[in-house]
Amino acid sequence: MGSSPLKRFTAAAVTLGAGLAIAACGGGEDSAEEDAAAGQEATTGASAGGKAMVNYTSFPDYLDPALSYTQEGWNTLSTVYTPLVTFRRAEGAEGAELVPALVQEMPEVSEDGKTYSMTLRERLEYSDGKPVKASDFERSLQRALILQSGGSSFYFDIEGAEEYFEGGKAKGDIRGITADDETGEITIKLKTPNGAFPYILSMPFASVVPGDTPFENQTKNPPPGVGPYRFQNVRQGRGYELVRNENFPEIEGLPEPKLDRIEVEIKKNQRRQVQDVIQNKVDWIVDPPPADQLREVKAEYSDRYEEYVTNSTYYYFMNHRVAPFDNPEVRKAVNYAIDKRALARLFGGLLEPGCNFLPPGMQGYEKIDPCPYGDPNEAPQVDKARQMIKDAGVAGDEVFVYGNGEDPSRPTTEYLADVLNQIGFEAKPRIIEASVYFQTVGNQKTNAQIGFANWFQDFPHPQNFMFLVDPASIQNTNNPNLGNVEDPEIRKALKEASQQPIEEAANRYAEVDRQLIAEAHVAPYGHRKLTNFVSERVDFENCTVTHPVYDLDLTQLCVTE
Repeated sequence: MGSSPLKRFTAAAVTLGAGLAIAACGGGEDSAEEDAAAGQEATTGASAGGKAMVNYTSFPDYLDPALSYTQEGWNTLSTVYTPLVTFRRAEGAEGAELVPALVQEMPEVSEDGKTYSMTLRERLEYSDGKPVKASDFERSLQRALILQSGGSSFYFDIEGAEEYFEGGKAKGDIRGITADDETGEITIKLKTPNGAFPYILSMPFASVVPGDTPFENQTKNPPPGVGPYRFQNVRQGRGYELVRNENFPEIEGLPEPKLDRIEVEIKKNQRRQVQDVIQNKVDWIVDPPPADQLREVKAEYSDRYEEYVTNSTYYYFMNHRVAPFDNPEVRKAVNYAIDKRALARLFGGLLEPGCNFLPPGMQGYEKIDPCPYGDPNEAPQVDKARQMIKDAGVAGDEVFVYGNGEDPSRPTTEYLADVLNQIGFEAKPRIIEASVYFQTVGNQKTNAQIGFANWFQDFPHPQNFMFLVDPASIQNTNNPNLGNVEDPEIRKALKEASQQPIEEAANRYAEVDRQLIAEAHVAPYGHRKLTNFVSERVDFENCTVTHPVYDLDLTQLCVTE
């Protein structure tokens, strides 16, 4: 997710011991599990059941899995809906592991990488008791396409999916999907091999809902799902409740929920949110404390506060088609001149300075050390950069630095303009309305020279970052490759890697990452940190699991009486 300031979507670098977190406060059916749970309860003082209160600053964009594409949405929907495959409920790298969810085993992939075969688990039921059918998967994906979901294009590799999307008729067919309701077998055929496709299947857009769900936005009355919780008392714009789903089956890697009920309340006043957590009126807040409260929280409540690095990258794009950044020496000068420590301060400390384009929690990440432009945690080489600009003959050139009016875009854009002035340019910020910023800089007619960019993962696969610098991604409008990176070696490497399983392609992605930095195709400066701040009722050590995709896993949250 590109433009959302808190989009996640993330393999967290902080690990609190996922095994303990998953075992904590849980219930089991056999005596051994009950004894383990009882022992854990005695240790932590927390018990299964009960309810908790959480605050979001904004109501999710949608409570319909076919449509939601925000942090708040995915944090909630991951507890109510389940795709065919999903992520293990754990922290760090373990949480980025795919496991079979509604299917018995991970999909069997044909030798040519284009056919995925799987079988539904037996006797699956939705939260309302209706049986889950194999054909429900195709109907669920059809809903997403007909509703023109923001995730639609991810599924265009399926034979017939793009044509179905363009046709816009609900009664049509996606020819690449076949389903047998008698046997539970599902087969998906792709046009070309895609090593990231199992991750695409795990996205909420592909969550399975009943086949008779209307092809309309269901936020006011979300459909039943197969998840640990179900929706109750939805008050659009104000809040809703998550209630334990008694029909949730036993699935390895997806433990039972700890709480009976979670109340979600929308509270736009973030300062009030923080005070309510301090006073134990609220058990968890999704957004970091405001900068002016952060110091107090860190100093006085460190036993229930943590920061974690998300799978995200903040960087400056430099347009290879527009002077002066068509010159690689100029792009390198920019990288030498950026003070990543200063940028971290602009984020209130909630930025981990870095040299890589891929974030630390991502498969394929290999720390670039030494960084060719100096240690990200040390002073920049401004004098060297100034001399490079002079040698390139572009000193005094006019440069417009693009950004939008929201934090942290505006301050980081203004910072870059100051840096460019220090090394010899005549630079000015050009601030664009946030709602149209990426469309503006992604239009070739704008000829944006340099500017703010960021990306939060959709799923933990390097392909979800590398398309931002893939020459094959360049287009005239809505261009994701903002810098028009056109390196033919990178294009070839990414094409080959995209057709391989991640286990085989990880080293290739790491090589591309190093090449991006060595050639100064982009100027990355860090990875966003998010936070967990909880009430005293929450057993912080054993009942908070920061998932790499969904942030705090609400299914594993538990509280004391």
